[in-house]
Amino acid sequence: MKREILTPIPLKELEEILLRSGSGIELRFAGKIERNGIPLNRVLIEGKAEETRKFLKFLMRARAGG
Repeated sequence: MKREILTPIPLKELEEILLRSGSGIELRFAGKIERNGIPLNRVLIEGKAEETRKFLKFLMRARAGG
């Protein structure tokens, strides 16, 4: 499964979150865009659907402080 996310999270922090999540996915940087004056990283997520959901759930909790 391939999925793309747009996020202001720095790439180094995304990699740390990936390691902590234990998800078997791969993250690829696909460029930067700017939306409403906010720079966003375009990141491609590649891996099994369940592993992708696991990572995205972990990412939401990590960024929400939970």
